[in-house]
Amino acid sequence: MARGRYRPPTSARRGGCAWQWLIIGLALGFGCAVTVLLGGMALGQITLDLGMQATDTPVVVVITATPLPATPTLPPTNTPPPTSTLVTVAEIDTPTPTPAPPTATPTPEPGRGNPTVLAALEGQLTELLSVAGGTFVMGTTAQEVLAAVDACVAEGGNCQLSFGEDSSPPHSVTLNAYRMERSEVTYAQYLVFLNALGPRSHLNGCDGQACLATLNETDLSNVTFDSVNYRVPGVLSDRPVSGVTWYGARAYCEAIGRRLPSEAEWERAARSNDNRIFPWGNLRDVALSNTSSRADRAPEERGADPVASFPAGAWGLHDMAGNVAEWVADWYSPFYYSQALASGLNPAGPPVGTEKVLRGGSWDARIFFARTPHRQSLAPDQQAFYVGFRCAADVAGPEVAAATGVNLVSQETSLQESANEDIGNQPTLQPPPLAVPPASGDSEDPVPTLEPG
Repeated sequence: MARGRYRPPTSARRGGCAWQWLIIGLALGFGCAVTVLLGGMALGQITLDLGMQATDTPVVVVITATPLPATPTLPPTNTPPPTSTLVTVAEIDTPTPTPAPPTATPTPEPGRGNPTVLAALEGQLTELLSVAGGTFVMGTTAQEVLAAVDACVAEGGNCQLSFGEDSSPPHSVTLNAYRMERSEVTYAQYLVFLNALGPRSHLNGCDGQACLATLNETDLSNVTFDSVNYRVPGVLSDRPVSGVTWYGARAYCEAIGRRLPSEAEWERAARSNDNRIFPWGNLRDVALSNTSSRADRAPEERGADPVASFPAGAWGLHDMAGNVAEWVADWYSPFYYSQALASGLNPAGPPVGTEKVLRGGSWDARIFFARTPHRQSLAPDQQAFYVGFRCAADVAGPEVAAATGVNLVSQETSLQESANEDIGNQPTLQPPPLAVPPASGDSEDPVPTLEPG
């Protein structure tokens, strides 16, 4: 028997080694599992349900095919979408500002007016008298004007040929029938109008313009305003309102459903069918109108008389010569009579201008300025205290009358008869209508202040 170390049988050694490897594998597997678990928790991919224990680890929820609940549809409203709103605004008929000066004087529809003013003036409106339609000769001749200037200079007046040049040449005009107020608008009537418009309406109540001046604006006015009412002394209530702007005159006439007369209408109403130089005829008579040519009044006593104080002239109208000069609708141009626009049917004056026409002369001017063809002018926003107005109106269903065969003022007639006219100087710086003594040194014939025509 050989001597050496003892070696166990091979089969026994191999069985023990297998168990060892099994234990090592389990240990490695458990370690890997723990490692994976800890790594997943660290990355937030694995969470442990610990019951009531809160966790700050966010949960990622992925929504796939599950639809959201349907949102209720609101009922439609009247608010249009932005595009529709823009279109709507663009289509609004926005009033276009009227350019200044206006190109025409609108004629109100018959029976229309301001209901408040009409109610306040009920029973106080001036009577309208009819003026027949037809054809007449408007304007005068250069010879008649020259004779008038010569007569004025001969009596010491301050007259120039240029004062009457805008009244020629004579031209034929045809008018529809119309109506004119018997006399000029009075203070009583006009202040009812202002009081109906309300306090402070005199400042901008006539188409956005001033209507007239009060004593708050000028010491030449006769109208007082106490922040509530407009008043004048009782003695003036039946005298023609003065110091009224053209806008103030137009606004009053339109408020009572009437209008200002055109220049052609005014002249036809003054001179009738026989082309009179004065409303009563062709010869001067200073007793028939209120002008500064009257010898029975001293300069400090001059002023407007109550309306209709003198005999009526053509068509039954009063004070178409003197008292106060009267606004008419037309714009003024010194060259208008030489234009074709001045002739024909119902001429309405130049389309634009800076001054409006005045007609009839006044208490502050000699009788020369009261001649029926004579023209003067003033800016429509100006207030002069020898300027007033009267209204006119259409007639229902106006018809153009046949030509009346009015004779032209011939050169011979104008030279012979106009030499007898009282030709005077320009209107003077106006005192108020009440008698006010002139300042020391004033003369009866001061320097003219209003350029005629």
